[in-house]
Amino acid sequence: MDTVVIVLETLVVVGGIYLGVRTGGVGLGLWGAVGVLVLVFVFREEPGSIPSDAILVILAVITAASAMQAAGGIDYLVVLAEKVIRSRPQAINFIAPLVTLLFCAGAGTGNIIFPLLPVIYEVSYERGIRPERPLSTSVAASGVALACSPVSAAMAAFIGLTSASPDALGLGQILLITLPAAIIGTLAAALLSTRWGKDLKDDPVYQERLANGLVKPPSSETAEARPTLPKQAKPAALVFFAGVLLVVVLGGFHGLLPSWTDADGKTTTLSLTTLLIMVMLAVALVVMYVGRVKPAAILDAPLTKSGLTAIVALLGIAWMANTFIAANEDTVIGGLTDIAKDAPWFLAVGLFLVAAMTTSQSASVNTMIPLGLSLGVGVPQLAAYLPAMGGVMTLPANGSQLAAVEIDRTGSTRIGKYVVNHSFIIPTLVMVAVSVVVAIGLGLVVG
Repeated sequence: MDTVVIVLETLVVVGGIYLGVRTGGVGLGLWGAVGVLVLVFVFREEPGSIPSDAILVILAVITAASAMQAAGGIDYLVVLAEKVIRSRPQAINFIAPLVTLLFCAGAGTGNIIFPLLPVIYEVSYERGIRPERPLSTSVAASGVALACSPVSAAMAAFIGLTSASPDALGLGQILLITLPAAIIGTLAAALLSTRWGKDLKDDPVYQERLANGLVKPPSSETAEARPTLPKQAKPAALVFFAGVLLVVVLGGFHGLLPSWTDADGKTTTLSLTTLLIMVMLAVALVVMYVGRVKPAAILDAPLTKSGLTAIVALLGIAWMANTFIAANEDTVIGGLTDIAKDAPWFLAVGLFLVAAMTTSQSASVNTMIPLGLSLGVGVPQLAAYLPAMGGVMTLPANGSQLAAVEIDRTGSTRIGKYVVNHSFIIPTLVMVAVSVVVAIGLGLVVG
């Protein structure tokens, strides 16, 4: 009977994720919440923990990023990225994904890729390069980037979950593992992409579009003139990244953080999650004044909408997963213990699959990292698995993937008829696999 109940509950979880992905947007979180409702009232399971820390981090970071966007700071960053990409157009297959990786990691959100996509398309097409190559690797890089972002919700969740472990790592140590690994993984995927797909002159889809006038020849494709940036755009961006740097420095040197001793003599140090929330909310206020941004403009910024979507999605999916795992802990943990002992890398596969199913890096961390800790896997090893969050690009359900397909007027960037045979799947698999392998090696050194 217990086996039947577990199977039925599993179907509820899988069904909630499937319907959420099909609905898209906040629908992912809403279907997750319905899954919790079914587990609690139909199967009488106790509700699992709500990922409140991750939600608060998303709220704080998105508030700061939205303030920067309202001040023109995002546009300023895009101009910088465009200069870098256009400076070496012949190397765009490598430069575009690297710039995307670093910008998304610095901003703590993959959404910064949206204004970069037209630039990547324009530069590659002007040089006669198949746009699919830099576009696909750049989109994949935006998925891996949050594994090496000091201000991403996924990173904050990881630090919060592992901070009590005897072998807990500081933020700087984690970045020493994930950032070089992600860079090497990105370069590996970019190298493969140089041979991916036919050249435009041999691509029948492009040639047909060209013949029908759906796309102009490369010589006539010119970059669109960008509006003049407000003078407060640069200071707003600098304030934001000064806040990011402050989090990295304080997170890397725990001696700089305040601590308190209770009546029992137990010392508690300020958590990095709390630090991140405080600093980013303070940054949002400074950006608001430096960038002359009205409070209402922050709420109207596009990133605010994206942040709310992420919060609802995380709330529903992670809550449902936590409820299921807590209710079936003996079965789930017991069934995975032997596998993890013999092949701990299986947790990386789990991170990848959960990220793929939920299209949320934070949800994958909040679901799989507690499982890894309960199995006795070391924190350095768990940190090495973080790039597997790039699995969010496995299914063509992300806005950046759809935007890249729409922007590429040559038709080289595509979503196949079999769902997973899209332009982004090979770069994602290569990038994740190489990044995780390199990170495991770095984890042995850093840990």
